[in-house]
Amino acid sequence: MLIKSIILGTIQGLTEFLPISSSGHLVIFKSFLDIETQGVIWEISLHFGTLLAIFGVFYKDIFMILKSVYPSFKKLISGESITSIFRNDMHARTFLLIVIGTIPTVIIAFSFRSSFESLFNKPVITGYMLLVTGTVLWFTKYGLRPNSNKKDLGIIDALIVGTVQGLAITPGISRSGITIAAATFRGIDRETAARFSFLLAIPVILGAMAMMAKDTITLKNEEISFLITGSVVAAITGYISLRILIKIVTIGKLHFFSYYCWPVGLFVILFFL
Repeated sequence: MLIKSIILGTIQGLTEFLPISSSGHLVIFKSFLDIETQGVIWEISLHFGTLLAIFGVFYKDIFMILKSVYPSFKKLISGESITSIFRNDMHARTFLLIVIGTIPTVIIAFSFRSSFESLFNKPVITGYMLLVTGTVLWFTKYGLRPNSNKKDLGIIDALIVGTVQGLAITPGISRSGITIAAATFRGIDRETAARFSFLLAIPVILGAMAMMAKDTITLKNEEISFLITGSVVAAITGYISLRILIKIVTIGKLHFFSYYCWPVGLFVILFFL
């Protein structure tokens, strides 16, 4: 059991940030390793490890964003327009965009939760979705707005990225890959797109963990130990893979991961059919 938790934690950490779908790989490997799990609580616990990795890499951004909330609220109460506040404070603006981007994700997750959960037991679907992920990543090579390199996202940008993040609950669809791709297709600077993608993941992961917290009551001691071990391993490997991905995105080589997603997707489809 301990070895399996280490394997799944490593897979989660490496694939959560690399755009090859962590949920998809967990579905595949749990099928291969014959691991019985209780709903998505196992995946949520592994996501907690990668959440720690996000804090480790973006702790300065997160601190400045949280620090800006109270002063911005005071300015709003004192009569300053919200437009002025968010125009003059980039950290407050990022906070607002994260809130806006989270809304469509939450709506999609709540509306189709049972449907998404059922897909975690269908590795063939994961294979097809990996093909979709690979195709989306391939088009980042070209981009839809090659002459645009915006440093700031707008409200529409946040809503679009948040919507595709909601769709990425489907195993096989890479959350990091599809959100970064959506932002770059909107003409956002690659580094800015990556940064927003990972900051946007924070409230979603926290929310999902809160929803699933009640399920831990039914877990046995050895299962709790399994979750903790996997989380720690996911945090370490996630930190490393996140650093690597940021460099890859910055130099514009995100499409390279298509060459991984396509053959793995085809293999999974043929194997599980």
